[in-house]
Amino acid sequence: MEIWRNIDALEIEDFDELKLGDSGTLFPIRPSFFVPPLEEKPQDPIVRALKLSEINRNLPPRAFNNVRPLPELVAPQEPTEPPSVEEFWRSLVEGEHHNSNRTVSWDRLRETFPQSRTSTAFLSEQEPLVLSAARQHINPKFDDKNVKFVYVTEEEFRQAIRMVVIGTSSTLFKWDHHTDRFVQVGLEPGQVGHVAIDGTDEVISKSLLSRFLSIGTHLRRLEEFIKTLNQSMVKAGPTVHAFAHSLSSTLMYLRTVLVRLASDEIVVPPAASWMKYAVYEEILDALAELYGRPENIGPESYRAFEPSPITIISTIYQHLSSHYERQSPREVVAIFAYILDTTSKEYLHQVGISVGYGGQPIQQLSKVEDRPEDYYPGLDEEDEEEDIFEALEQIQHDFPEFFPKPLLDILPAAQKSLILLKKAQPDHELLSSEESAKKRIRWLWTEDQITAAWSELESSRDSSASRHARQPSPDPERSYPPEFSEFHVYDLEPGIYVGTTALQAVDRTTSALSTFIANFPSQLPAITPTLPHLTFLVFRKLLDHSATLSSTLLSLFLSSSGNLNFRLHLELLRSYLLVTAPGFKTRLTEALFSDAGEYEIDNTAHSMSMRSIRRRPSRRFIKESKQPWAVGISSNLLEREIWPPVSGDLSFFLRTVIVDSLNLGKRWEDEEARKSRHIILEEAIWRIGFAIRDLPVGSGKDKWLNPLYIEALDFLYMDYKPPRPMDILISHDILHKYQRIFAFILRLLRVESALKSVFRIARGTRDPTFQNLPQYRKLFLHFRFIAQSFVASLSSYVFDTAIGGNFDPFLARLSPKPPSESGEASSDFTDVFELAEAHSNLLDDILSACLLRTGQKAVSELMRHSLEIVLEFCVVVGELHRKRMKEYEAAPVIEDLYGRFRGKMGMLTKVLKGLVDKGPSSSKLPIEVQMGENRPTGGAVALYHLLLRLDLGDWWAKGKLEK
Repeated sequence: MEIWRNIDALEIEDFDELKLGDSGTLFPIRPSFFVPPLEEKPQDPIVRALKLSEINRNLPPRAFNNVRPLPELVAPQEPTEPPSVEEFWRSLVEGEHHNSNRTVSWDRLRETFPQSRTSTAFLSEQEPLVLSAARQHINPKFDDKNVKFVYVTEEEFRQAIRMVVIGTSSTLFKWDHHTDRFVQVGLEPGQVGHVAIDGTDEVISKSLLSRFLSIGTHLRRLEEFIKTLNQSMVKAGPTVHAFAHSLSSTLMYLRTVLVRLASDEIVVPPAASWMKYAVYEEILDALAELYGRPENIGPESYRAFEPSPITIISTIYQHLSSHYERQSPREVVAIFAYILDTTSKEYLHQVGISVGYGGQPIQQLSKVEDRPEDYYPGLDEEDEEEDIFEALEQIQHDFPEFFPKPLLDILPAAQKSLILLKKAQPDHELLSSEESAKKRIRWLWTEDQITAAWSELESSRDSSASRHARQPSPDPERSYPPEFSEFHVYDLEPGIYVGTTALQAVDRTTSALSTFIANFPSQLPAITPTLPHLTFLVFRKLLDHSATLSSTLLSLFLSSSGNLNFRLHLELLRSYLLVTAPGFKTRLTEALFSDAGEYEIDNTAHSMSMRSIRRRPSRRFIKESKQPWAVGISSNLLEREIWPPVSGDLSFFLRTVIVDSLNLGKRWEDEEARKSRHIILEEAIWRIGFAIRDLPVGSGKDKWLNPLYIEALDFLYMDYKPPRPMDILISHDILHKYQRIFAFILRLLRVESALKSVFRIARGTRDPTFQNLPQYRKLFLHFRFIAQSFVASLSSYVFDTAIGGNFDPFLARLSPKPPSESGEASSDFTDVFELAEAHSNLLDDILSACLLRTGQKAVSELMRHSLEIVLEFCVVVGELHRKRMKEYEAAPVIEDLYGRFRGKMGMLTKVLKGLVDKGPSSSKLPIEVQMGENRPTGGAVALYHLLLRLDLGDWWAKGKLEK
């Protein structure tokens, strides 16, 4: 209505010459074509096309209706008459109509319409309001209550984008805490909002706004995630703090850059401005994937945050490696490298400290150290042992997977080696090195740093040099110690010192990140082409330090001149716990066993003590006993007829055995060897000792309570207390293996002594065994021979092949090797834990060679039953010699024992033959003799030696024994 009120303003009189026609009506508009309806019958498009073509050829020519345009709608320069073809093309060439716009619309009547000429008549290339009006007129929006359209101008759009792009609510969008995303302002529940910018529709506007909304959403979610980390930092470790700090620095940097970028003019269509934000959207998308809050999921699907330092650092490293492989933009890779560098700095420092690289770990006071010294008057080394093992159990074994494989293998051993080295040699130079305390593990990113690290050159400068250079020099007349050098500022006059104080809160985080990104290379140098290569270079010094630490402790145990010489301890263990020292074996045999051919018990008081033995008269008082004769056991152990003979006299008697055998070591002619072993031998007097174990009692388990059984001495074992921290190499499990072998040797010595007694019994000519039964005497002599052959072969095999064949090569491996080309002494072991494992494997081989492993129970039972039959044979002969059995009573027993022994031995040799054929030793038949090599016989491989000793020519399998 306003148009008709202001009709004068439109100058309607200018339209008086507008003629509608001769009759006053408009020209009729007739259709120039029509589409005939299809007939209801099958169509043949080919025939139809031919008919239509024929009809068109026969039509008369159409008359040209030259309708002249209204003169008011024609531009002034438009000619009244249509130009000819030649004139038309000539005008185009001369450019007469090139810059004119012949589009005339009512929109031109408004005062704000731009009067500049355009070179096109397309609406999409007109002004935004013209295009918007055309779109709205052609495609009007239906009035839907569930859809809300908001039309904004370019300026309103710019103001809203400047706020949203930094994660702040604006007049168009606000932050929704329930969905963690920006939503349109003013929407009712259930409504869908659309924003249309002048000159664009809602589809183009949505595509335009998507990037800015995505950036704002990521920034706001990142901010919320950092708040969550800050709230959970009460119990979080330094890695979580560093991770939160790196994300916070990244957030501040991105907002700073986006604010500066948003201050530029945002042009619509926003091709140039829209592309400027592409890299920041990619950065935020990558960060959202890192902390588990991408834009396409809601708060209910957020990934739970794992505060473990290993998980955090490993996740960052995986994302960084992925971006390197995908060749992401340099800014993305640089930010992830910065986050990894900042987050892992403290963790890597702690890993270095755990092996003494960059400082020594803080020692926690133990329970014993918290007490006064006189609080525990009876304190011994057991408490220290518990502290060592407790500290070793707390060693970290889990590390990030991106650590180099050699470092993962050596780190746990190096951490344990540091603890042991502090106990073994606290004043070692490796523990007090100032250079090692200053070292740090740091990531290398620039080519200069990587090249310098590769060349083992110092690439970093002292960060405090520039800071001290800006400070005024102190008073030259007064000097301070280095640790108090900072106090020189108090000697300056007031107002002279100008520097950073606590009141100046300057945050250089953003500038540090900007500098880091600016200096970050677009690709890794050729010397480290991939991230794993760079990682290995970063951890190379830590790897070298860990290897040095492990080798230092190993060399201390192998070449020490004190009580930490592992080889000397092994010799003691072999001599006593494996009963290989001749002096100890002789005294132990005299103390526990007897090969006497007569049954006699001294009934004098305290007959087992050394003092009473030395004061005994030459005449012995014999006491007749009704108990069976435990052939092979010393009569001193049987005098009280109580088994086991546990008493103070037995302990004293066995103690003198150890002391007397150790005193033999002081008679060596080699003075230097005596001096090197003097400390070990002095301590061995109280480190080695006999002990009594509690064995189970029950059906089939109480044979150790009867001296007639082969298990009679199982209650006795030898214990060894190695010095600290030598118990790592001689642990309780290893000592248990020694004790199992010692128990087996005692059984073997018992049977040997029993057979010697049988030989002494049968040696007499006055009362020969089975003198009235010649056929059984022949059986007795033959049985005695094959039994003695079996026991002697088994005994020589145990000491020579099973023990000596494995122990001697192992001791040879401990001998110092000639230095390598680099000048360092070489060794067969990398650390003490590998040496301890080799020591344990050595005993496993000995147990396997002696058929004492759990998996060899079947063949072990055959060997034990064979020894039991031999011992039972000796007991029967002893009872026959004491006249407690008649010859006719003993004859069938001997015959039965012989048959059982022959069956057991045949089965034993058959099983051994099967084990040899199936095992790795089958490829070494016959035995290879290699000169110049001291190779161990091994475990199951050594069974071939036992088979050769027991059944050289398949005698047990093929031979027939006659009575």
